[in-house]
This record gives sequence, structure tokens and C-alpha cells, in this order.
Amino acid sequence: MSGVHCLTTEAKTGSGAGEVFSRLPVGGFLKQSLIDYPGRISAVIYTMGCNFRCVYCHNPELVVSERLAETVPLVNEELFAWLSLNRALLDAVVITGGEPTMHAVLPEFIRRIKTLELDVKIDTNGTNPAMLEGLIDDELVDYVALDIKAPLVYRQYVSICGGECTESLLDRIRGSLDLLHRAGIPCEVRTTLLRPYHDENDIYEIARIIRVPFILQNCRLEKTLKNSAGKVFVKEDILKIIESLEPNRGNVCLR
Repeated sequence: MSGVHCLTTEAKTGSGAGEVFSRLPVGGFLKQSLIDYPGRISAVIYTMGCNFRCVYCHNPELVVSERLAETVPLVNEELFAWLSLNRALLDAVVITGGEPTMHAVLPEFIRRIKTLELDVKIDTNGTNPAMLEGLIDDELVDYVALDIKAPLVYRQYVSICGGECTESLLDRIRGSLDLLHRAGIPCEVRTTLLRPYHDENDIYEIARIIRVPFILQNCRLEKTLKNSAGKVFVKEDILKIIESLEPNRGNVCLR
């Protein structure tokens, strides 16, 4: 979260990853971004906590229990005050994490953002399709980025996401993908690539099951949850795969 601005922090109740927050637990705030929401100038809100432990996670301070205990949430009221004051500088707000849909207060938090007439994009791992469907049905989100870690096979998912991944969660991810196929909302599926966790066949397999824009991105190894010793893909190799997909698949790109 380099470049993230911190506002005033507020006290939190409980301890560790299972804390209950009376407000949305926000661990970081980026005041302005040109890259997190396609075609929009956005502020970025980073929620705390995640139900996965991806080896290449680049926000471990928002995920690991020990690191979470050291991170005091930002005051929600100050976030809204800043957004209101600087509304003219923004088109949208991106809510990412961590995993935002873990938090029951998320819909009401977004409702407050919507009073500022800002678009909202959410980044999610897809494990809470019920909340995602509610957000879409209530027109609280304008763009969804769904992170698909690997082909939807338990063996491969658990190798990336750790023991927190279950067959039940995989079914929920399938449900979220199906929802995006049906919803007609602007969206994308993203896959972060890292060898040996992925190979070329994995890219083809993921592309086979999605019918929305598919974004490939190389892992950033400078800061990861597991200090991964993996290797990034050669850019030219990814572009060749995309080229081979385009005639039949289309809408695939490298970010």
C-alpha cells in the first residue's frame, strides 16, 4: 500500500483476525488513484481482514492476525469528511482489501458514499456471493473486479490461498462468477500470475470459464505474504498466450 495516506485512527474492540468492528475496519486510504478504477479518478479504501492467505498477497498488514493487531482502523467519519470536502477531485471510490465482503457493515458504508454521487468499485475474492448480489441489486456498486486465483479446482486454489480455502468457498466463488455473467454490470476477472503456482494451461483454463473481460497481471515480488520465491512470467510469453486466445475469446489483456 505504498503512498497510502493515514487519517486519524480509532479504537477497536476484540483482538486478532476475528474482531468485531462497529464500523467498517479501514486499514489504509489512498486519496487519489488513476489506475484502480478504469477510466475514473478514484480514492481507494483498504479494508482489514481476509479469509484467504494468498502466498503472493501484497497487503499482508491487512491480512495476518499478528499484523492486524498492530493496525488501528481509520476513523470512518474522517474518511467521509475528506471525501465530501474533495468530491470535486474524484469520480469514484474503490473498496479493496483484505476482503471487503467479509464485513456486514459494507452495504451501509457504500450507501453513505453514494450520497456523494460517486461511483463505487469493489475488489473481491468472490467468497460472499450473497452480499455481492445484494450490492448489485441495490445499485450500490458500479464496477466489480473478481480475483480468480487459479482454475476452480481445490488442489490448485489451496496451494495459493492456504488452508483457509475449502470446497464450500470454491462453490461460492463459482456463484460470484455466475452472478457477474448474469448481472450486466461493468466488471472484470483478474488473475495474478506466479510460477510455479501457475502455468500456461492454467491461463487457458480460466479463460475458458469466464465471459467477461479477463485481466492478467504479474505478481509483484517486492512484498508478499509468504516472501515467495516464485518467478514472474516473462511478459512476452503472456502476450503470446493472449494473442492465441483473442480469435476465440477476446477481451483479454495484460495489466
